[in-house]
Amino acid sequence: MADLVLFVATPLLILPLVFLSRQQFSDQTIYAIVGTLGANGHHLPGMLRAYGDRALFRRFRIRLTVGPIVLLGISVPLLFTDLRDGMEVVLALWGFWHGLMQVYGFLRIYAAKTGQSSPHAARLDWLMCVAWFGAGMICSDGRVFRLLETFHRAGGPLIPVEGINGFRTAWLIGTAVITVVFLVHEFQQRSRFQPATAIRWLTMVISFAFWWFAMVMVDNIIVGIALFEIFHDVQYLAIVWVFNRKRVEQSAPVGDLTRQLFRRSRLMLVVYIALVAAYGVCSRLPQYLGVDSFEKMMISLIWTSTLLHFYLDGFIWKVREQETRAGLGIGDVSQAPETRPLTEGSVHALKWTPFLLAIIALATSQWWNDYVFSDQVAQDAQVLRRYRHLVKVVPDHDHAQLMLGIQLKQQGQTKPARQSLEKAILLSDEKNTEAHFHLAMLLSATKEIDGSIRHHRIVLSQDPERTESHVQLALALQSRGEHEQSEHHLQQALKLDDDLPAIHVGLGRLYLETHRHAEAQSHLQRAVSLLEARKGADPESDKLLELARGLLETSSATP
Repeated sequence: MADLVLFVATPLLILPLVFLSRQQFSDQTIYAIVGTLGANGHHLPGMLRAYGDRALFRRFRIRLTVGPIVLLGISVPLLFTDLRDGMEVVLALWGFWHGLMQVYGFLRIYAAKTGQSSPHAARLDWLMCVAWFGAGMICSDGRVFRLLETFHRAGGPLIPVEGINGFRTAWLIGTAVITVVFLVHEFQQRSRFQPATAIRWLTMVISFAFWWFAMVMVDNIIVGIALFEIFHDVQYLAIVWVFNRKRVEQSAPVGDLTRQLFRRSRLMLVVYIALVAAYGVCSRLPQYLGVDSFEKMMISLIWTSTLLHFYLDGFIWKVREQETRAGLGIGDVSQAPETRPLTEGSVHALKWTPFLLAIIALATSQWWNDYVFSDQVAQDAQVLRRYRHLVKVVPDHDHAQLMLGIQLKQQGQTKPARQSLEKAILLSDEKNTEAHFHLAMLLSATKEIDGSIRHHRIVLSQDPERTESHVQLALALQSRGEHEQSEHHLQQALKLDDDLPAIHVGLGRLYLETHRHAEAQSHLQRAVSLLEARKGADPESDKLLELARGLLETSSATP
């Protein structure tokens, strides 16, 4: 029953939790919480497994000491030279691989428990995981868009649309073939009185179905990522707890921390979860300290933690290992402990080659791209080409249309920008808040005030704490003489951000028009004070400062 709840049927618990949370929190908030407590926090249990098991550390002490140093040595230079996009591509692909390999690991555990550990069966399980996870990836317009967008920012070439479509078709055909071969093999095994356990089948079906649901069927890609991340993290936290507790009970050679933390105790289970949460929360510290160099260093540490997690899981959970099997309850604890390394040192070092080559190639291409397109006009043209290309790759993805619309708007191409933004809204069934916001701003710039007001109101109906929409809606209403409604939205914005100069300028101008000069002066003085502290930071702030000073002079001169 515990396996069923923690490792197999977890989606039945996750789905109600996430969809109820969406009633109270924004999708971005849910994604941030899951990323902090789950995606970052669950790195800690893997480290406790690797560094808290004396036998494991003795076998792999070179990997466990040199690996983190190498990964940190790669992460820090990439961030401090702003060549981060290539690393993000590698993290996305390695993360995808890491997720499917965890599911594969559980399949092999359940296969080993029933004696179905033939190499042929293992290869078919592996092929099924690669095929179905890959199918979910390539059929998700959101994942394809995000991956290609980052790849292009890293200087990667524009891959022909026909090539991408051909690859997607070939992958789906391959998935169908592999699935048929797998089912035939399973039927043959059944006919030979070697039936697969129900829990192994459930693990495969539920994992693949939930991945497909999260990637393809969920309309918001960040919610889909959060859904599968929770599934992945719950499984991982549970397997580390169960494994280490069994190691402690077997009197295996583990460290004192592992022996104390993973003893049979409800209190220790609470402490374990609290430590995971605390580790994740530490990754959010830079946002509150506001120091750019410290923030970059912390991001480097997060990258290192993530890469180290992926790296460690590549060898610390091998089901064929005697000690791993004993900890999972599928081996004889009385057998002699394993002493041989999983691979020879030189062979293992060679396995780093694809990772290092990918990082070097992507960092070099990003540097070269930045050098070639150093002129702002050339940069803008290149970015526009990329998003036009991405829209051709995933024409029905609303976020692709949104990003193209934003780029067109920024470059003054009003008519095509409006078409892209309207298409983004249509594709999202009116749910794309960003598209509504940017269309409202575009309509305001073209003096279509009624349209601007309508779209800002839609934005605020979906995101009531969108400060900028409150301000822009207030200014539009003010231009129509609707002073009461304008003041309402400016006051709402003021509650959300008292330090935003545009709010005080808007209130100052409104109170001048309604002959409330004392209140106008108070807000305009506040605006001038805030803007003077930012003088020279950007042209827009300087223009707003001029406007605030002019309005302040007018209010002072008016009796």
